[in-house]
Amino acid sequence: MRCLFMVAVLLLAGPVAEAGADAGTGSGSGAESDADTATATDTDTDADTATATATATATDTDTDTAKPSPKIAVVVAGDPDDTLRQTAAFIEREATLSGLRVPTDPALRAAMRGEPATEADGLEGLRAIRRGLGFDPRKDLGSYKRIGIIAGADALLVVHREGAIVLEVFDVSAARFYEGALSFDDSSAAQRLKFIESRAAQAQLRWSEPPPPPPKSGPVKVNDPKQPADESRAKRRIKKAWPYLVAGALLAAGVTYLIIDRRRTNEPGPPLLRFRPGEE
Repeated sequence: MRCLFMVAVLLLAGPVAEAGADAGTGSGSGAESDADTATATDTDTDADTATATATATATDTDTDTAKPSPKIAVVVAGDPDDTLRQTAAFIEREATLSGLRVPTDPALRAAMRGEPATEADGLEGLRAIRRGLGFDPRKDLGSYKRIGIIAGADALLVVHREGAIVLEVFDVSAARFYEGALSFDDSSAAQRLKFIESRAAQAQLRWSEPPPPPPKSGPVKVNDPKQPADESRAKRRIKKAWPYLVAGALLAAGVTYLIIDRRRTNEPGPPLLRFRPGEE
């Protein structure tokens, strides 16, 4: 009986242990699934964050590298009468509306147009330079460059009179005028903007151009000093004794002259008559 009871207990204990093992296995699988789900979620979140960061960085880079529009300054050359000043202000507004940049200081812009100073603005030096501009812009290239540097402009739009009102563009970096001029009265707003923008953009590019490389310096050739020519012993003696030779030649010439002069003195003159008393 006791043996039968032990066998029955063992048979009942086997299924219970297997059920516990299965239950443990199921719990472990559930834990692994939860871990996998959490890992996948974290990975997706990190990927989204990295993508957003990269996009923001690219946007910032594009914003930083965006090239600003060219900057121009309008200057009146010659006598700044009311018509020239109003024309310069009008063109300045047109350029601003088209997207071009101009100096932000209104007093600076007024001084370049030749407007009289209403107060001490510290721009007397600029006004003096502007007053010195002649009627031929190409004779004052240095003055135009100084004005452009003061204004911080890529190009200057020069307004002056040649009978009619004429517009020309000055490249500040190159210190040269662009070819071609435009008559204000015979041009439209679109023509003026095209004329100004194309030249101002070219002037802006010139500032960013790398400086020309220095010329390649080759080996410096040094001329060998000339060797003195071989001189004979006779030539060296002549060089040393030439004063004595000259003195001897002069002495010989003097002696010869005295001898010749003496001979001329001893020559008999014409015969003379001798007077003897008592003789006929």
